[in-house]
Amino acid sequence: METIDINLLPGRKRKRRLSKEEKQIIFVGVSVFFLLFAMYSGVWFIKNEKVQKLNDLNNQIGALVSVQKVLDQRNALGGKVFYYESTIKKYTLKQNDWNMLIKEIASSLPKETTVKQITADRGSQSVTITGSTKDLQTLAWTMYGLKNNKDFSNVTLKNYIVPYGGKTNTQKGPALTTFTITFKWKGMKR
Repeated sequence: METIDINLLPGRKRKRRLSKEEKQIIFVGVSVFFLLFAMYSGVWFIKNEKVQKLNDLNNQIGALVSVQKVLDQRNALGGKVFYYESTIKKYTLKQNDWNMLIKEIASSLPKETTVKQITADRGSQSVTITGSTKDLQTLAWTMYGLKNNKDFSNVTLKNYIVPYGGKTNTQKGPALTTFTITFKWKGMKR
């Protein structure tokens, strides 16, 4: 017969020892858990970093869009300014220098000659001057002076009136010789 021992007194329980296979299973389970946790944490960290970079890039793109609008406006204004600068320069080069014409006429005439009117005709590229001199000889010097100016060509005396006698009723001084002279001016060709 066999006897059975039953211990009814409280006491320490005997610890059960884990077997080598059980320890390996627990070790593998804990290792897999930490590995999965590390992978999940890494993926979560990378995802948040990418989202942050994406937000930063979107903000930079937004800033660049406003900069691009300013650059587009600047380019449009630059194009207009270039157009106006080139147009002004082109028209300035085409513009006749009327002061130069008056200066050339004045330098070609004798002191006794007075110019009353200067008329320019762009169609025929001719200039007409009307004026007066004290006598016929001064009128001849006037024609000579205009013909010898290198900027004038086709100098023609169109009309002249030499008064006979002294003063007329309407004049307060001596009677003057009046004339109308036409010529072509080199500066008109621009």
